Amino acid sequence: MKVLLPEGVELQGFERELKTTLEQAQLAGYALMGFSFREALSSNFHEIDALVVMEPGVFVCLEAKGYRGKWTGSANEAWFSDNTKIEAVGGNPYRQVERYSLVIKDKLRSCIFQDIPFWVNYFVVAPDQTQFEIEDAVINSFQPGKSVHICHVSRIKQILGSIRTRENIAAKFNEVGIKKIISELTGISLEKIELLINVQPPDHTTVKTLVEPPKPKPVVTTLEPPKPVEPPKKPPHNKYIHFSKILFSFVVLGVGIFAVWYYFNLRPCETTTETRENGICYKDITKKPLVIGIITSPKQYSEFKTYLKKQLGYQARDVVVEGNSEITYKEAQNNISKNKWDIVFANSPMNGMRAKDNSYKWLARMYPKYPLTFQSALFVRSDSLIKSIEDIKSTTTIALGDYNSASSFYMPTYDLYGKSTTVTAGHRSSKIRELVANKQADIGAVVYSTIKDDPQFRVIQISREIPGTGVYLSPKLSPTVQKQIQNILENAPKKIKEQANYDTGKEPDYKEFRTIALRADQVLSCANFSRNPVQFFCNATSQGILGRVAGFTNQGNGMIRLRLERENHKICQVFVSSQTLNKIMDGSSPEIVNRKQVKIIGVEPIELENDICELTIENPTQLVVLQPGA
Repeated sequence: MKVLLPEGVELQGFERELKTTLEQAQLAGYALMGFSFREALSSNFHEIDALVVMEPGVFVCLEAKGYRGKWTGSANEAWFSDNTKIEAVGGNPYRQVERYSLVIKDKLRSCIFQDIPFWVNYFVVAPDQTQFEIEDAVINSFQPGKSVHICHVSRIKQILGSIRTRENIAAKFNEVGIKKIISELTGISLEKIELLINVQPPDHTTVKTLVEPPKPKPVVTTLEPPKPVEPPKKPPHNKYIHFSKILFSFVVLGVGIFAVWYYFNLRPCETTTETRENGICYKDITKKPLVIGIITSPKQYSEFKTYLKKQLGYQARDVVVEGNSEITYKEAQNNISKNKWDIVFANSPMNGMRAKDNSYKWLARMYPKYPLTFQSALFVRSDSLIKSIEDIKSTTTIALGDYNSASSFYMPTYDLYGKSTTVTAGHRSSKIRELVANKQADIGAVVYSTIKDDPQFRVIQISREIPGTGVYLSPKLSPTVQKQIQNILENAPKKIKEQANYDTGKEPDYKEFRTIALRADQVLSCANFSRNPVQFFCNATSQGILGRVAGFTNQGNGMIRLRLERENHKICQVFVSSQTLNKIMDGSSPEIVNRKQVKIIGVEPIELENDICELTIENPTQLVVLQPGA
């Protein structure tokens, strides 16, 4: 197997060991290492340790983790090597490489296998010294299906060789050709792929022998006396011939290396406001302002903005603050999903999860003077006859916050499961307290600490712990700029940090809260907030079709086809217009809804062959995004 590397990339540590193992594997195909792969219909890039493309149509993503201790964890939990957390995008190495496989699958579906079901397999690769105690993992073997696959590096050849494919996939693979497929995956032209293949280290198993040229023969004529024949000139020594060929090879190799290096490092980005670093295009902050995203008062960040702008100097065209105390959580989360905000002061775990799910980098903790977690509370006036949530009736009025607020909407929804009550929603915390104080609402929902010591109120329900949130950096900023901003914020004066409400601290764990939010989403998908009383439960007839969006295709004429993987392992093709999709909360584009849990209501699927169904979304209320991030 030939390993292809972008020019200038040198693998280190365990990745180098994986490269050597793949090179020695006698398999027909290529391993792409050190490349960044762009999503099919997005500007997001993903750095995959190794993508194996093998004849006759096998695709495997490999995530190399060089931890040599005892690995513990599960599919939905963080992994540890002894007592050290194994760093990974998306929670653990399995989730990381699974996500990468979906990126490659979407890419291949959009350009090669449009109507042919196919697979992109994925493995986590570890050193041979590693011990595995990962729950329900398939170790050192291949098992079809969505399993946690882990293998030692020395077993990778055996495992890759055991993977099979279908005849129709192989036929399409051979029709297109392996080099064309690699070209489509990497975005590199076929000519550049040929060049990239040819500049790889040659195979030294065979050595061509230099043949000495024949000696010239003297010519004799019978018409004249023969002239003395000069001895033939001695041909050049073989070492000079050898040297000239080596020199020529180095010239050709040098030109090729320069061409590949230019393609990956100096080739202009498609957008003039981006700059290329290590082969990837990032936002150029010398041409576009650095944007700080907030959901509170801009005055709170005026001195922080001035400080950051001064520290960046000529390296940033400008520093601006976007957002205010009136902006909705949905607007903030859409700005995060579309990478419009470069520095995000999340202010809420819901926004923090959205940033995390869109590959933003954790930078600092918000609310550093408060505990790492907080709680939501349902409260009433101190003279209210309501003693607990058991006293809530359909005529009881409850004031809730923004539809994406963790403390004033999601947690109360979770605690109100099974109830039917009158709701007024979309309020800020201060307004909720005002409504209850003035008897315009019987119950309110706010952060527990804001009313626990207020004598005019009485708490009737305290929620589970809610994780805190922090400051995040956009993946559209280059690693160099990210590091620079991180240093500036960490070394900021104490006064600046206090005004902007941040400081260094531990990143929150959203795992348990995600479960609560997903459960609340499922309840909310059945609730109709346009008509009171609101039911915080689902009727048997409102269950709908549940599933996870696993890729999409632009059909043309404004139609999008979503691939829905249902809980019963069946696949549905969901057709929806981009205009309708744009009106769906948390799903305004196929890129945003991709890889998320959704629910389809009021649409009867058409059953096709091979356990595949088909349905069409005509109304934005028929598709509900249940999971803010995947």
